[in-house]
Amino acid sequence: MSDDRTTILVVDDEPDLRELHKIYFEAADFNVLTAENGKDALEILGRDEISVDVVVSDIIMPEMNGYLLCREIKDDPELSRIVVVFVSSLTTLEEKAKGYSYGADDYFSKPLQPEELRFKINNLIEYQNKNASLQSEIKQSQSATMQIMNFYSDLGQVLEFYKSSINAKNYKELCSLVFETLSAFGLRSSMQIVTSDGLFNFGDEGEVSPLESNVIELSRAKSRFFEYGVRLIINYEHFSLLIKNMPVDDADRVGTLRDSLGVLCNAIEARLDSLLDQAINYKKTQITEDVKNVLDQTQKAFNKIEQDTVSAIESLTDDIEDSFLSLGLTDAQEEHIREISKACLNRTNDAFELSRDLYTMFEEINASLNAMQSLNKN
Repeated sequence: MSDDRTTILVVDDEPDLRELHKIYFEAADFNVLTAENGKDALEILGRDEISVDVVVSDIIMPEMNGYLLCREIKDDPELSRIVVVFVSSLTTLEEKAKGYSYGADDYFSKPLQPEELRFKINNLIEYQNKNASLQSEIKQSQSATMQIMNFYSDLGQVLEFYKSSINAKNYKELCSLVFETLSAFGLRSSMQIVTSDGLFNFGDEGEVSPLESNVIELSRAKSRFFEYGVRLIINYEHFSLLIKNMPVDDADRVGTLRDSLGVLCNAIEARLDSLLDQAINYKKTQITEDVKNVLDQTQKAFNKIEQDTVSAIESLTDDIEDSFLSLGLTDAQEEHIREISKACLNRTNDAFELSRDLYTMFEEINASLNAMQSLNKN
């Protein structure tokens, strides 16, 4: 059956006084232990099965006096919570100041008054409990403050990344800025960028191994945050970021880092969207220029074919006219040949007239391509 009563350890080298104090405290419903001197008291306090709330000690004792006992208690992190009260006939200011300097919580004068003693001890215990609660709240507050300070420090690094990433012209430059930011967090990392042209891997220490690349790629089928040991992979639409040394032993720092990394990754995704759009526009521009060059060359080729064909037919006609004198043809035969040449030239001209429609189409396509080039540049 557990005993929830306050436990008091009475330390005094005089047996009669120890017994008298024990009677006082038991009458006040305290659980009471006794020791003859400071050395015996420390032995009792060191037992795992015993939990003492208050030590009521004489000052002048053999083996170890009350002052030294108090110091031992207050210097021990496991015992410092214990309330230490001196009971002594030495009641001068100097003696009380000395007791205070050793860490005592109060100083009672002999002879003791049972009711006053119980009242003061209860007050001391209540004060100690409130103080312990306050210290716990202070530690929690300090921890929260430190987390906030770390978070805002991280945000400062992310803000610098935002500013610098605007000037990143390609994936390699962007990844270098990411690694620089993460290094300021004390983190090592690799990054895999996902595009329609394939995967691009970058590491803060050089090349990414095939296994590491494959692990990152497979993690994309998992959740946004995929953890294994000290490693964390964060997956976004256009990239995956591998953190290799998360401080898993520091839960508060891990929580702060996850928040900071989320903000950083949003910035990375935004800049990658822009770079990917630029890459697509560049491809469009290249394709437009290539098609335009082909059309220009085709149009020039058609023009030359037209010129060469007309010239050839005209030359043929002249040669036929010149040959009439030597061929001995009748007028009717000569006229018939002239009609054939004229009909051939007319058919050629008709064909070239049809090609004019093709030229018009070329010009319309060129105009559309020029408009696309203008949009891509903007």
